[in-house]
Amino acid sequence: MKMRRLCTFLLAVLQLLLPLVLTGCWDSVELNRRAIVSGVAIDRGEGEKEKYVVSFQVIVAEEISGKNTRGISPVVLYTGKGRTMFEALANASRQTARFLSLGHVRVLVISEKLAREGIKDMLDVLERESDTRLTSLIFVAKGQPASELMSTMTVFSKIPANDLVEKLETTSKQFGYNFRMEVDDVIRGIQLRGGGPVINGVFTDGSREKADSNDNFKTIVPHAILKVSELAAFKDDKLKGWIKGDAALGTVLLHNKIKEYPVVISHPQGGYIAFNVYQSQVRLTVAAKDPEHPVFTVKISQQVSIKENANELNLISPATVVDLSSHVIKDTTRKIKDAIDTARKYNSDYLGFGEAMERENPQGWKKVMKHWEDIFADCEYKIEADAVIRHTDMRSNSFQVNP
Repeated sequence: MKMRRLCTFLLAVLQLLLPLVLTGCWDSVELNRRAIVSGVAIDRGEGEKEKYVVSFQVIVAEEISGKNTRGISPVVLYTGKGRTMFEALANASRQTARFLSLGHVRVLVISEKLAREGIKDMLDVLERESDTRLTSLIFVAKGQPASELMSTMTVFSKIPANDLVEKLETTSKQFGYNFRMEVDDVIRGIQLRGGGPVINGVFTDGSREKADSNDNFKTIVPHAILKVSELAAFKDDKLKGWIKGDAALGTVLLHNKIKEYPVVISHPQGGYIAFNVYQSQVRLTVAAKDPEHPVFTVKISQQVSIKENANELNLISPATVVDLSSHVIKDTTRKIKDAIDTARKYNSDYLGFGEAMERENPQGWKKVMKHWEDIFADCEYKIEADAVIRHTDMRSNSFQVNP
């Protein structure tokens, strides 16, 4: 009985002492003391003492919620400068009465000038800091400071960063030119031997005079509009150039990131025919017994629908459909070739040929990895494309075809 009482007493004492050694939420910050950052812009400053100019797009919660609004801007921009990203963040915190919270950053925009110098040092803090998200979308500001993108008011969203995210999602589904590129994707892309990441570009189209105020969308035609643009091609962590047109579409095809995109061909009988490629499957293989002379094969299968037919073609005829399919195949083949030629021009294997080589022949890859750029520039490749027209939408022949 005494032993039982002693055990009960010791357990009670232990329960009282345990809370004393628990740390609890020692570094917690109340919600009303946080400033939620939705987007970050990083520019190249003047000199090394102000190498990084970091602008934080902070949400004004009162203006977003609709309660107790004061009629001011729904977001505000705070800027800090420093030799490192962390120092710039510390300097920016002097301007706000709340703690800058980076856990909800949806967009990260880098200036073209900084991208050409290199971005690996900047990405280190994003991967190391516990508050940041590696799922944030990353963009390169083409031809203008990144801070201007974060200070452009938009029509469909009170928060410009959210508007940019939605535009990327829309254009990736309808046009296929751009695709989601997150911070983690860029970090992994930089680690590719002889290659680099591909990042979406963005710019402001229009006048900057009223872009940063609500006056920007008080007219039918906004003064300034955020636009997702071409693809930024990197070698390691440095921007080498911009990819556009067929080369950009071919690049996205080779990355297997495309959802659907339009194809327009000029038919020999006159007029244009518009197609919608709504499914594409790409497989990159390599015959790498001789690692110094690999032969790559790009196999692509597509499903297509006819969206517009401005002539009198008989779309009921199987021969006509097969002929139109051949035109789509030629168009796809040209896009793939343009993508490979552009990658070779920038001397960067951002297409992933080296990855395919490493998977197929790991031992051979170790022999050529240090001079892979030279092999990639001259390696042989084949394109095996196939396209099937599945349907012609709501009708077969055009009303222009005589009965």
